[in-house]
Amino acid sequence: MGLAALLGCRASPRVALIGYAFPIATTSNVQVVRDEIASWAARGQLPIRIVADSVVQGDSPDREVQRAGRLAALPGMVVVVGHGGSRGSLAAAPVYNQAAIPQIVPNSTSRLLRKAGPWTFMLAPDDSIEGAFMGAFAVDRLHARRATIFYINDEYGAGLRDGIVAALAGRGVRIIDLISFETQSDMATLVAATLHRGVPDVLLVAGRQRETGIIARLTQQRVPGLRIVAGDGALVLPALADNAGPAGDSVYVVAFWLPDAPDSLSRDFVARFRRIVGRDPQSTDAMSHDALLLAAATIRTAGSNRAAARAYLRALGGSRPAFMGVTGPITFTPDRPSRLVMAHLRHGVPVRVAAQ
Repeated sequence: MGLAALLGCRASPRVALIGYAFPIATTSNVQVVRDEIASWAARGQLPIRIVADSVVQGDSPDREVQRAGRLAALPGMVVVVGHGGSRGSLAAAPVYNQAAIPQIVPNSTSRLLRKAGPWTFMLAPDDSIEGAFMGAFAVDRLHARRATIFYINDEYGAGLRDGIVAALAGRGVRIIDLISFETQSDMATLVAATLHRGVPDVLLVAGRQRETGIIARLTQQRVPGLRIVAGDGALVLPALADNAGPAGDSVYVVAFWLPDAPDSLSRDFVARFRRIVGRDPQSTDAMSHDALLLAAATIRTAGSNRAAARAYLRALGGSRPAFMGVTGPITFTPDRPSRLVMAHLRHGVPVRVAAQ
């Protein structure tokens, strides 16, 4: 049942709601988790319903706040999963914290979310951790001594830029250039200008799939063989590979999870996702799936009381065992594992780079 229908019938307080605030392209995750929750059905259990408030990618912060307000106002709302990016998650966090609703953020990496409030729970490693991972890969695996960084001018790009800069500086890598861009920037001019200033060993990109693919294609035309290391925001297929074209094989990209993961939870998830959605899941699908399933498990254990739900989430990895998700054990403790992997695009398919 969608948000409009629930607003029309004023959802029963005997139904526990999970809000899902993500772009409409990711609503397939809701279908998969609904299928899993249905298998839990037991007599006397509180019914759980997922309510998706989904719009287009890249909404303005004020619209994200409006979405948060709509979800927070629904009777029976217990946990919200979202929003789709760092900017939206940060804009919405004050709404959920004021309403005392736990907010599980699956894919956003801005370190500012760590301080968004006691009701906000960040699932992904933050941008400083991801930047350190990218820097270590550029130095240890690609042997970079000089680097250029492209970053999109928003919360995601700026946060990842800072993490990459700190990581490379700590490893003695010379940063030739830092280039900020917008979604409508003239990429050909930006690429030509930075390569005129100096050719790096590795070009690092903190951007999303379209711009990252275009940057890869343009740089390869001028400097064949130049390696590109991109952040997690770029790993959306086939858009990344389509925009990169023949340069796709030069791209390495950070992932939170890959469908070739050998564990049984991942294999079951891939099979279920293929059956319901008709394609392989991507890294962001796995993170959203884990967040939704964690929200449902929280309600199943803690009930519909929001404070009890928050206490359950805070206890994971402490007084309670970690929640076992597709992407690995989930806790919100300071020492939790980062769960990052590097993928290399091969003919449009992300292939796991084996750890050394």
